[in-house]
Amino acid sequence: MGIRDLFGRRRRGIAADPADLDHLRRWCRTRVGVEAYLEPETLVSVPGLCLVAFDGEWTRRPVGDVATARRLAARLKLPLFDASIQGYPQRMRDYEQVRITREKRERARRLRDQMREADGR
Repeated sequence: MGIRDLFGRRRRGIAADPADLDHLRRWCRTRVGVEAYLEPETLVSVPGLCLVAFDGEWTRRPVGDVATARRLAARLKLPLFDASIQGYPQRMRDYEQVRITREKRERARRLRDQMREADGR
């Protein structure tokens, strides 16, 4: 089922940007244990592909349509899951939690350093 305009007619699909597909290919070549998660079309976005590595690191790009996502996953020899059915793996959420915690620590460190510099003037 695709996006429909106000009059109920199906809009033409949006082709995948070659740069997005290239990003996914390059990202996959530099990671291990990658799985692909197909993200469904919504009212505001075309179908996307989320790649998740064994450690939970991930990337996401729009792919234009489901057929493109399936072809890309097949060419990259990746297992393809439907994110709306399977959901995302726990390791992806764990990775994000660690990343957010690191960013908070880094911001706090930078703020402390700035305050020390200001006090030293």
